[in-house]
Amino acid sequence: MNALRLAWRMLLRDWRAGELTVLAVALVLAVAALTSVSFLADRVNQGLLLQSHQLIGGDLLLTADHPWPDDVRRQARALGVEIAESASFASMVAAAADGDAQLVEIKAIGGNYPLRGALRIAPWLDAADGETRGAPPRGTAWPEERLLRALAGHGADLRVGAAVFKASAVLTLDPDRGINAFALAPRLLVNIDDLPATGLVQPGSRVAWRLHLAGERAAVADFRSWIEPRLGRGERLESIDSARPEIRNLLDRASRFLGLAALLTVVLAAVAVGLAADRYLRRHLDGCAVMRCLGARSDTILAIHAGEFIMLGALAAAIGCLAGLAVQGGLLALLSDVIADDLPLASWRPWAHGVAVGMTLVIGFVLPPLLRLRRVSTLRVLRREWEAAEPGLVAAYGLGATLLAGLVMWVAGKHNWA
Repeated sequence: MNALRLAWRMLLRDWRAGELTVLAVALVLAVAALTSVSFLADRVNQGLLLQSHQLIGGDLLLTADHPWPDDVRRQARALGVEIAESASFASMVAAAADGDAQLVEIKAIGGNYPLRGALRIAPWLDAADGETRGAPPRGTAWPEERLLRALAGHGADLRVGAAVFKASAVLTLDPDRGINAFALAPRLLVNIDDLPATGLVQPGSRVAWRLHLAGERAAVADFRSWIEPRLGRGERLESIDSARPEIRNLLDRASRFLGLAALLTVVLAAVAVGLAADRYLRRHLDGCAVMRCLGARSDTILAIHAGEFIMLGALAAAIGCLAGLAVQGGLLALLSDVIADDLPLASWRPWAHGVAVGMTLVIGFVLPPLLRLRRVSTLRVLRREWEAAEPGLVAAYGLGATLLAGLVMWVAGKHNWA
């Protein structure tokens, strides 16, 4: 406790004297450079994960060109996985009043769709919309705005095959709309129980039958392991990893570029930290020799100075993390054309990355020069001579180089470099 108290007092003294300015700035810049990229990547990844769940309406999506057999549903329920069904196909929809027709994408959904995310509907054209879950009531349909404007107004009747549906609301957002970028036709949502009444689904009809699944991660993983070897012709499994690959690829490239800049900053900061630590050591040799004359042990002197720099590293890492959090806001603004501004808050991982970077630089490039303090002689007070290098100093610097190399490889792997 006494050494810790002395280390804190020396930290305050050296900071007021300007002894630690270069070293602290180098540490803050290194941590800020790396954590700014980490914060952005973490928030984007969380946003993509959330959006991906919404795009497929669950955690997994099974798509087939034929209705799924009942044993798939039974297995999912046995594992505790919730199921929502949907079917989509292209067809002509006409206004019941005047007969004007429009090519649309009809999507029939079950009462619990979607399992992840929500639909957005408005009570009438140009009205404020709100979130909702579930299918339209039997006998009604939710057309998209452009379809409703093209055919009839709110409350009009729409003829879909042999059935007539009342347009009871306006569909403003269906989360899985982003899966098919080439779906140019407007969408019409109906209840899946009304699908047989339309008479549109016949043998040979091009219908995409989907099962949306959601549940606990372990249960979903078990179901995925069960279904994958059983997929047959015309059946495929989609997960959140395959949602919006174009956005994920673009952000991966930006993350790699920013990660390269961050790595360069960390390497330069390591050099600056090492030089600043060596300069600090040379300026404090006389003081350490006086402490030795007053009875201080070499291990105590080393512990005091090491404690000082560990405290400095922790404070610099905290400040660097806060600076990185501010910088990622600027990066987010620069990428506003491809990244939404309502991303989730960052997790604890970028903060841990920043602390790891700061302490790696301290342990690898500050503590090795301090090992020379163990060899400071009391005779330096009289002769001011430089003692020989501390045995094991080369190994200590080798440890620092190894830690830096490990840090580089860790960051490279974290940003998925090719």
